[in-house]
Amino acid sequence: MSIGCAIITYNEEDSIERALKSVDFCDEIVIVDSYSTDNTVSIAKKYTDKVYFNKFVNYGEQKNFAIEKLSTDWILSIDADEVVDPSLKAEILKAIKNTKFDSYYIKIQLVFLNKALKFGGAQNWHLRLFRKGLKFSNSIVHEKVMSKNASRLNGKILHYSYKDLSHYIEKLNKYTSISATLNLKKNYNVHPIIRFNLELFKRFIIRGAFLDGYEGVLYALLSSFYQLVKYAKVKELN
Repeated sequence: MSIGCAIITYNEEDSIERALKSVDFCDEIVIVDSYSTDNTVSIAKKYTDKVYFNKFVNYGEQKNFAIEKLSTDWILSIDADEVVDPSLKAEILKAIKNTKFDSYYIKIQLVFLNKALKFGGAQNWHLRLFRKGLKFSNSIVHEKVMSKNASRLNGKILHYSYKDLSHYIEKLNKYTSISATLNLKKNYNVHPIIRFNLELFKRFIIRGAFLDGYEGVLYALLSSFYQLVKYAKVKELN
């Protein structure tokens, strides 16, 4: 069984090489770039000759465009700011030999301010390894692969989502605006400040964000603020 990796990129020169090195066990690597203006493409070409360009419409469409370029039996989808943990490599190669399942969920662990967080909701399961033929939902954000025959792997993918705090704020503003627009027609009766407090309670008390120290506490606060801003933007749009 062969395995290929699909990655979509746009101005990822600071992270793409780290991601590509972590998937060196794959038989094929496909990069689909949204016309980057930095050195992303030149770095990518050092690791694969399968670099394509496609205008970005939404995440679902872009990722489906990428996986269609792979000719392998199995597909591993990662983001340009993610890294396959060494312990996961051998597990993946073993998993694709199993004919019982057609897909696998992998735990994505956030690395925030150079610390891999374990608590506070910083680890989530996503279906990232699947047989060719399955596709992502055609979503602007939060695209998913749907499968009724999936299992889970023990290894992790490390997610270096934010370069620094300024980058976090930049992404917060972008994604809260997108989410507010998508949820505009939904009836949100919860006040933004109440939503902030509920998120804070969930991350601190239920999920123990404080156990990750300063980085965990700060991320929990910022994540709760994300919910406040999102719901406030919905309220503003309405």
